[in-house]
Amino acid sequence: MKVIVGIILVLALLFASAPELANSLEEAHLGRETGLTPLARLEFQSTKLVSGLLTGRLGVVARGEDPLMKLGEEGEEYRERRREIGEGEGGPMIPALQAPGAAGILVPFRSPAPAFSRNIIITRDFSRAPIQTEPHIAVNPKNPNHLLVGVIDYNFAGVSAYVSLDGGETWIGPRQLRYLKDDQGSGGDPVVAFDREGNAYFASISIGVEEFRIGTAVSEEVVSSIVVAKSVDGGFTWSEPISVARSGITFRNVGVDERGRLRGSIAFSFLDKPWMDVGPDKADPRRDAIYVTYTEFAVVWDIFYVEELVFLGNPRIESVIKLVKSSTDFTVMTPPIQISPVVVRGFGEEAAQKRVVQGSQPAVAPDGTVYVAWLDTLDDDSAKGLGEIHVSRSADGGRTWSRPIRAAVFNEVSFLPRNAAFRNWGSSFPQMAVGPAGEVYIVFVGRPADKQLDDGDIYFVRSLDGGATWSQPKRLNDDETSRLQFFPSVTVDPKGVVHVMWGDMRDDPVEIKYHIYYTTSQDKGETWGFEIPELRQRFGSTRVTDAYSNPNYGFPGGRFIGDYFSIKATAEDVYMVWADCRLGEFIGVNQKIAFARRRAMTAPSIFVSPPTGVAGRDITIVGSNFQPDSNIYIELSGSVVAYTKTTEEGAFAVRIFTPLTSEGPQTLVAYDQTGNAAVASFYIEFGFNTLADKVAALESERAVIRNLTAEIRELSSAMKAGGSGASNGGREDGQTVELPWIILTAVAGVAAGLAAGLILSKRLQKKKQTA
Repeated sequence: MKVIVGIILVLALLFASAPELANSLEEAHLGRETGLTPLARLEFQSTKLVSGLLTGRLGVVARGEDPLMKLGEEGEEYRERRREIGEGEGGPMIPALQAPGAAGILVPFRSPAPAFSRNIIITRDFSRAPIQTEPHIAVNPKNPNHLLVGVIDYNFAGVSAYVSLDGGETWIGPRQLRYLKDDQGSGGDPVVAFDREGNAYFASISIGVEEFRIGTAVSEEVVSSIVVAKSVDGGFTWSEPISVARSGITFRNVGVDERGRLRGSIAFSFLDKPWMDVGPDKADPRRDAIYVTYTEFAVVWDIFYVEELVFLGNPRIESVIKLVKSSTDFTVMTPPIQISPVVVRGFGEEAAQKRVVQGSQPAVAPDGTVYVAWLDTLDDDSAKGLGEIHVSRSADGGRTWSRPIRAAVFNEVSFLPRNAAFRNWGSSFPQMAVGPAGEVYIVFVGRPADKQLDDGDIYFVRSLDGGATWSQPKRLNDDETSRLQFFPSVTVDPKGVVHVMWGDMRDDPVEIKYHIYYTTSQDKGETWGFEIPELRQRFGSTRVTDAYSNPNYGFPGGRFIGDYFSIKATAEDVYMVWADCRLGEFIGVNQKIAFARRRAMTAPSIFVSPPTGVAGRDITIVGSNFQPDSNIYIELSGSVVAYTKTTEEGAFAVRIFTPLTSEGPQTLVAYDQTGNAAVASFYIEFGFNTLADKVAALESERAVIRNLTAEIRELSSAMKAGGSGASNGGREDGQTVELPWIILTAVAGVAAGLAAGLILSKRLQKKKQTA
């Protein structure tokens, strides 16, 4: 009786949570009885079941929120397919970029941060999907101005890399990285690193599909690989990716019952949230090793039957943190090493275990000691209640690992903040860095106990004894609001100074727009903040961004701005990257990756040749210090008169026709669509107002001549009339009578000639001065 009740409960759970699953398997069974053999489609039930725990692009795809990829629909050959942005009802999901002819300065509200450079938009668009997210940055140890950024790029099926050789002033890219040949696309989670020789590495997820069979029922599920690609030229070209770990579909405790039916359970595994660090190999400190950690999820189902009908029921999710160590040429690679315990998340109120481990991160100390930190949600479920940061340590190059030490306990943040739509659970994942003396620093986001409305503050913990003991959490954001802080990142420069960045909504009373904030510590985390000598002020933390981001204008629906931002520091500078949505308010849905540094950047500039001329002639404008491959708009006296595109060096040269306008200095502006602008002046020597003045002068001169001519005619008429009167009066000498009239006429002619000559000489003199 208990067995029957148990089967009924399992069937009830199955039909409640996955009716398509049961229907598909039933169709396969009926097909066999009628002589037909249709494929049974399980509609990726395991992927959907674990979708709330997956990160990167894979989680967005699994939840059906990805604008380009979706899990397959019935009748399609591939269970995951790429689709166009404009596909579906309601017209295009993401509009085309604004036409150049309608351009204006698209980000007019830029406000420079007090201690940081102007912001540079790194990424560019090559499709109608202007979305990049989840950036990570690395610095070449052989050249502190050589930077590498990895991003999820919705222009392509894979991930992309951008390279800067001048400390971030200009960026070259994108450079696409491939996913595995037999897979369907990239799952994101890009992480980049350099080794001591200047070789670059790029870790990410590759998504595939694997078929499976239970008896006569056939279906498929999503599987994933953690892949690493290598670049020997600093990030410009990349190798074929190497799979360091692969998930799969396995049967557990299987057997065959008396009726020949398969019994046991089936596990669908997914590898998620990779992170990578490259550092000295403890076994051979002269060489570097690659350490990659990730979370292995397994959705385990028990196999049940009702007569010959097969069902999957009683699902549970297992999670564990694993690590793979590889040589930099990938010739020597360990099998996956278990770092954390395997924990279980059950379903239903009766489930006693609802625990998950996720969000691991490795860090290699200068002496080759390796640390791995991760989030443990405890048994009060993920994104709820209390969470803990656990850390394990290896002193022998990853062969053996210490028992996990609890570094912090805190109130875990929810999956979504209550004031925004983007996934925020990744803020609770630890971000870790190791100092030059082996100090270990971790930052994360937790809910403050003293502010009920606050969904997240930035916290810091440290260990100065190799991870054995940890400090109490210290809050780093110094605002007095209850507004959200999220996605912290930490780094340590060669001098031992600690640097931290994060997203911050403190400046917005609506609680949706965010800026990037930053703070630093020069005493290993005892005190935080910094001084700006030029302003004679000290700040606990300071704004980095020169324009805010509204995530609702970034990703469609504001659902995904990634799971992390990133910061790196050298002895002389600090570099930061983040998901930036500033363009979305002006040109529709748009999300880019932005960059800032402590050093000021060279401003864009333009040169005009010739600098003066008459209106209506051609002039040449030469620009420099803009971003490569960017659209440039040319504006003259407030009107857009031309547009062009920069070269790979961020320069341009364009000839424009100056429209007829007024005489005098004219403002000439060249700018890109993010608001980076350069200003010059062009002097119009002869314009509309000059022409009007000339016409008015000519009319005045003509009036003088007309008046003088009229007066001469009147005088002539009067003289003639006077002469006639004298003749009638009895004078007989006609020559004597005509003489005064002749003299007067001559004098008037001479006066008219002198006037005309004076006018002509003035014109010639002015023309000569102009020439």
